[in-house]
Amino acid sequence: MIDDEELFAADLIGRRLLKVTTAWHHYADDDPSLVHLWLHLEGLGPVLFHTPSTGVSLRADQPHGPYSMEEHGSVSVTDDSPDVPVTRFVGRPIRSVRQIGYNDGRVSFTAGLTLQFPGGSIRLLGLVDDLLIAHDQHLGTVEAHLHEDVTLARVVQTSGGCPSQWDAWTTTGQYL
Repeated sequence: MIDDEELFAADLIGRRLLKVTTAWHHYADDDPSLVHLWLHLEGLGPVLFHTPSTGVSLRADQPHGPYSMEEHGSVSVTDDSPDVPVTRFVGRPIRSVRQIGYNDGRVSFTAGLTLQFPGGSIRLLGLVDDLLIAHDQHLGTVEAHLHEDVTLARVVQTSGGCPSQWDAWTTTGQYL
């Protein structure tokens, strides 16, 4: 992959997670906040999950190192931290990716993705310039405005073997 190349959710399907790198902003006595997340995927290399303002963008990009922001704190970079919920899926392939929509009646946008692995799933959300990793947690009042499109519009069997294989598309054109 070429650094800074934009990627799409469908590019992640079937790729095995090799490593997880996170960048954390540390400021004063506040809890560190997640700035960047890289999922190192077989055949793609590191994929940066970034929040441009709302939603999550994906692009091929190498992790940066730690740095100082002088009076605004510092940024640390960590690989495979057991405190990051997605790390438990290292070594497993991504089985499916679903878009998470946000709609509060006034504003509507794609807020993030749900990555499904064998043994569980993880939600990666970009809300008001904050990157959130949600695993088995309720996000409070924002949860009522989140929606995943899982209505299938078309399903095609690609292999009749055991186990059988299928391609599927949702009503919004998302490939599963």
